[in-house]
Amino acid sequence: MNQIAELKIPYEELKHLVIDVIRNSGNSFQFKNIANAVGHSAVKMGFAENPNQQGYQALSFPLQQTDENRLRQVLWDLIIERILTIGDYHNDSWPWLSVTDYGKTALLSTDPIPNDPSGYLERVKKDIIDLDRIIETYLSESIRTYNINQLLSATITLGCASERALIILIECFADTYNEKTKQSLFIKKIEGKFIKSQFDVFENHIKPMLTQFPYELKENYANTLHGVFQMIRNNRNDAGHPTGIKMDKEALFANLQVFIPYCKYIYRLMEYLNENRHN
Repeated sequence: MNQIAELKIPYEELKHLVIDVIRNSGNSFQFKNIANAVGHSAVKMGFAENPNQQGYQALSFPLQQTDENRLRQVLWDLIIERILTIGDYHNDSWPWLSVTDYGKTALLSTDPIPNDPSGYLERVKKDIIDLDRIIETYLSESIRTYNINQLLSATITLGCASERALIILIECFADTYNEKTKQSLFIKKIEGKFIKSQFDVFENHIKPMLTQFPYELKENYANTLHGVFQMIRNNRNDAGHPTGIKMDKEALFANLQVFIPYCKYIYRLMEYLNENRHN
């Protein structure tokens, strides 16, 4: 049987492909079976030409040796990330692999998961076309460190991404004042202050305006903006000081997932402020 052509896709794209295949492969599988499924999926998605005359009904889609080696690297990374473990209930060693309890939770999620950096960032950029470069930098760093279990670093960089999102929101609020005098007073109140103090001033000014906002902005303010900001900030403070507190991987997983609707809300609020200047 002819091998499919070498996959000319970046490592993170290959990982995205592998995760999608694992989602549909049950809770345990052998290496060669998952390699064949990855080859089939790659052909189906147009990453490689089909070497089989039978078309997609063929049963074998063997990978090139270089791609098998890259697949092993992906699977090992997923083991390090606790998505997979070696062996299963009946077989305690390679080439058998199985999905962990944590992995089942992650893979069943319908939201983007940080274990799939390519899919996660693709979703963020799809939902927020003009995503701030600094937010993207810190968010990418948070995902990378999360995936190698450097949870303190991942928590701190996620906090930086959140803080940057708040900063550009507060700057937008300042820029959309109708009256220069009120704008100057607002800027004076936040100038040189830490982000929490800036956010408190911002809240005091925006809360009386919420009744005039569209339903989704008004109803989601407390939980999506205020609540998520405080949660991420508290975790960042715990991680950024020598308190000895350990970060929980499952909690950080949830924080990375909720960051997407949080950031989307901020951008939707900025869009509204730009279209409806305030007094």
